[in-house]
Amino acid sequence: MTALLLQDLFHVPIFDASGLTELLLRTLLNLVFITALVRGVYYRFSPNREFAFTYFLFNILIFFICFLMSGVNINMGFGFGLFAIFGILRYRTASLSIKEMTYLLAVIVLAVLNSVSSQDISLVEQIVMSTFVVIFVYVMEKTWYQVREGMREVNYEKIELIKPEQRQALIADLESRLGVKIRRFEINEIDFLNDSARIMVYYEMNS
Repeated sequence: MTALLLQDLFHVPIFDASGLTELLLRTLLNLVFITALVRGVYYRFSPNREFAFTYFLFNILIFFICFLMSGVNINMGFGFGLFAIFGILRYRTASLSIKEMTYLLAVIVLAVLNSVSSQDISLVEQIVMSTFVVIFVYVMEKTWYQVREGMREVNYEKIELIKPEQRQALIADLESRLGVKIRRFEINEIDFLNDSARIMVYYEMNS
């Protein structure tokens, strides 16, 4: 009786065994693939392991949102509002490299693949696509990017060396200070008031 009253009050079913079973199975499936990607591939090849928390949380949140959107009818206003939130979402932290952003895209894709249910796509096809994503990333890391690359942000005071013609002198000075072999660098910010710059340095890591 109480369940019926609550159902009438909130206009939603109190318990749906089939829906709950599908949610739990798809959540487990998603966790298997995101763990394989982040813990098995990213965490193994990348030194920036603090992003692992972000990737896991991003994946889980997007998974539940996509599962919700695929299972209910959402009006257009709510849909536009939801994607507007994603549009203004920004991390006020150090800028991510292209590789980190690519991993972020991969965890989002896995969340979408494992959350959406459709009569046109079987569960086996979804599993095959998710497996392919994880394996492909692993093969790329293992074969094409054998040299492990570290990343470090440096506050640099010799602002006269940030000029293009002083590139080699800047690299030599950074290598001397950091004690690493620099592969490339990016100048993120220049502060002429304090005569300093923020430089993202990418260097070779010893295996």
